[in-house]
Amino acid sequence: MTMEIAVAFLILLVLIGLNVPIYACLLASGLYLMVFVNHMPLQSIFTVMFEGITKNSLLAIPFFVLAGNFISGGSLGRRLIDVFSSFLRNIRAGIPIACLVSNAIFGAISGSPPAATAVFAKIVHKPIADSDGEALATGLVASAAGLASIIPPSVIMIIYGIATDTSVSDMFLAGVLPGLCIVGILGVYLVLRCKKKEKAPVSGREILKAFWRGVPVLLLPVLVLGGIYGGFVTPTEAGALSAVYCAVVSIFVLREIKPRQIAGILRDSMTTTAQVFLLIAASAFFARALTISQLPQWVTATFGSLPQIQFLLLLNILLLIVGCFFDPSAAILILAPMLLPAAQALNISPIHLGIIFTVNLSVGMFTPPFGLNIFVAQSVLGYEMKTISKALVPFIILYLVGVLLITYVPSISTILPAIL
Repeated sequence: MTMEIAVAFLILLVLIGLNVPIYACLLASGLYLMVFVNHMPLQSIFTVMFEGITKNSLLAIPFFVLAGNFISGGSLGRRLIDVFSSFLRNIRAGIPIACLVSNAIFGAISGSPPAATAVFAKIVHKPIADSDGEALATGLVASAAGLASIIPPSVIMIIYGIATDTSVSDMFLAGVLPGLCIVGILGVYLVLRCKKKEKAPVSGREILKAFWRGVPVLLLPVLVLGGIYGGFVTPTEAGALSAVYCAVVSIFVLREIKPRQIAGILRDSMTTTAQVFLLIAASAFFARALTISQLPQWVTATFGSLPQIQFLLLLNILLLIVGCFFDPSAAILILAPMLLPAAQALNISPIHLGIIFTVNLSVGMFTPPFGLNIFVAQSVLGYEMKTISKALVPFIILYLVGVLLITYVPSISTILPAIL
């Protein structure tokens, strides 16, 4: 690796240490490489940034963000919890498992871990804390939200597909079994850790009522994923369908969101979308600067000759570290195009590589010091970061078990895309 690239990364790390916004850090480092090292014209900055955000698949992101905000503004999240709570109330760890499963379903609706954290922290933290302790409740609501990035549809998977020219539909299929695998690992832990509950009678009428109330939210994953894999809609169109469905149900059917609230929901969605797209544009520019500086070729030559097991181990370590400091979108846009050639040289499928990226960076969403889910949980619950971080330790370990399993058993990720 040349001295110039080392200087660019030093600029990036120093600016991050000074708490400069990540998009500005990426632009400054890319500007150094493009203009001062490679002597490219300044107009190339705007051309590359514009090209980075003018991809049709990116249109799915604002739609899924909007759907998540409509869900957060109404009772759809609570209805989802109520369905599984009514079924699972009489089993050991019933409410925590209901939270876990609800996060998985929520992931099939919005694909947003911070939104899942905000919704379920308000609903289930107190009942779980009352029955099984505040540490379990806090760690669960912040970590289970990571499933929203792994269970399709996932914003991270959309960005990976764009960055590596991999089918987004295949990535969605590939995420199903890894997501269920992590649900299973966390579920076993919850059963072992939680106290045995005294059975309280649950009538069939109560279960039926909870299910009926949950029908509007349970239908959405069927519409989204069924539409994609039935060949009726593209992932982008599925995002639009999700947003329209959530708006219609919340405003006109359940009448929980008033017309005066719509402007606020749209404003929040536009703000989040603008932040994501600005980050994508800056990351695309930085990635292009690294490519022109021939860093991908150096990575391929250096790591492509390693044994596959060693390469995957180093990849996981790198992604876990990067995930603690970088936004997942930026990490994927910078690292995925750089590491894909080395992975392909070792016969690692792009789809399998994408799931490894997705799961590792999902762990980064709730790993100190900069995991976004931690800040959301802190805002909703009012706890100190130290308290939340301590509660997350066992869940981080469990996710890492899932990471290793998914990494070294590639069929978990590749079998569904191969069959379907």
